[in-house]
Amino acid sequence: MSEDLLTAFRLLLFGWGGVFLVLGIIYITSMLLTKFFPAHKAQK
Repeated sequence: MSEDLLTAFRLLLFGWGGVFLVLGIIYITSMLLTKFFPAHKAQK
């Protein structure tokens, strides 16, 4: 494989890895926020 192709695969890996890392952080943060601040249920 050429050096340019290997560089492209590394960039692809870092790009998609960054995307999923940010999505994971947002997911974990939203789960923690719903745990610490639950939604109030409407009283009847």
